[in-house]
Amino acid sequence: MLPYFKSVDFKENRGASIMETRTDVARETALRVLKEVNHDGKYSNISLKHHLRKANLSDRDAAFVAQLVYGTLERQITIDWVLNKFCNLKRANPWAMNILRMGCYQIMYMDRVPDFAVCDESVKLCKKYCNKALAGFVNGVLRNIVRNKDGISFPTKEDDPVLNLSLTYSYPMWLVKKWTDDYGIELAEAMVMPPVGDGDYVTIRVNTNRITKDELKERLMQQGIECADGLYIKDEALRLRNAGDIENNPLYAQGLFTVQGESSVLVVRVLDPQKGQLVIDACSAPGGKATHMAELMGNQGRILAWDVHPQRVELISFNAARLGAAIVEPRQQDAREFQPTLEGQADRVLIDAPCSGWGVIHKKPDIKNNIKREDLDELYDLQRHILSTCSRYVKPGGILVYSTCTMNVDENQRVIEKFLERNPYFILDDFTYLLPEGLKDSVIRPGMIQLIPSRDGIDGFFIARLKRMR
Repeated sequence: MLPYFKSVDFKENRGASIMETRTDVARETALRVLKEVNHDGKYSNISLKHHLRKANLSDRDAAFVAQLVYGTLERQITIDWVLNKFCNLKRANPWAMNILRMGCYQIMYMDRVPDFAVCDESVKLCKKYCNKALAGFVNGVLRNIVRNKDGISFPTKEDDPVLNLSLTYSYPMWLVKKWTDDYGIELAEAMVMPPVGDGDYVTIRVNTNRITKDELKERLMQQGIECADGLYIKDEALRLRNAGDIENNPLYAQGLFTVQGESSVLVVRVLDPQKGQLVIDACSAPGGKATHMAELMGNQGRILAWDVHPQRVELISFNAARLGAAIVEPRQQDAREFQPTLEGQADRVLIDAPCSGWGVIHKKPDIKNNIKREDLDELYDLQRHILSTCSRYVKPGGILVYSTCTMNVDENQRVIEKFLERNPYFILDDFTYLLPEGLKDSVIRPGMIQLIPSRDGIDGFFIARLKRMR
């Protein structure tokens, strides 16, 4: 039996005949994106946006390209497993490898895309980007898959539960094994499952200093954009469908909203900044949380917004200006480097730590294809270093919030537990009273919460709130 996503199909594809107009440019655009993501280290969302703007495709063709890119990346681990049954994938050059992946995705997971069209267009792409000899190889592999796809068998849960989850949901086997060891098989399965329902939406946070949620909702709907309230943050968050390139919307340019998920909004709610306070946002870019703080503080107080990269500091500045967050002070600063003049001065410190990003894989599938186990220890050291340094800025009675967009006990609970062992004047501070009712069951223990996309319907964030007692 094929994995869970067998029934997923391109929504606008109502028959084979329309494929004749969606071949050369669309598939070629998707191939270029896949090559950049898999072999040149580009981010899928940035590469896709760049190539779609460059290609100037119709909405239908742009949607098809996005389906090919994200579908192939989402299922790539399983696709590679299938391809390796029919060829030595590692011997293929980068272009041929991604042509095969994209072709295999269409054959196995897009029921209404004709197999002959997939093979023919893959051959054309191979002739253009590789050579005629490789074109014959690609044609032979894909046609062999077409002939044998119904006979491909996947391991069952009874045979090998870890491999079953790995191939069913297309996650690295070592990561599934880690989640199974850390959380148990049931929670591990919840972590690899996609969010319930249709995920084809973008979440925005309304800039309530400039417009009410209902007023913005009405103006967006006048543009033909479908709007629904957020799942939990109903006074600030909206879920949009059919929004197109939302950052090109004139209402975005006017600073009436910013693109921000509800989990990210929740981090600031847990921090609970107050008017007149000094807040340090140690890893701030692109500035969504810092500008949200400014909004909640009524632009009264100071927010020091740091990032180690100058171009990302510029992004904080841009967003602060666009949203009218006047108290945000962007600055290039490595959060590991202690600033003595700030010791014991901050009312609030937010550490939205660099992390593995496993809680947003459903939005950025290239993350799971590029994970390297050997990089994790260095990441854990970085997180502990930032936490140790920035905790020194918190004044007695002040609050520190540590958050990540991942689901990994080594980056989350264990980082906090080790910190508390070494810093007895900090304690976990229960923030259940700040949570929406529907998320209170996701609290691990008072002062810690782990969100899981398939269970909670939003990004997989970890949030811990600590209070300095003396």
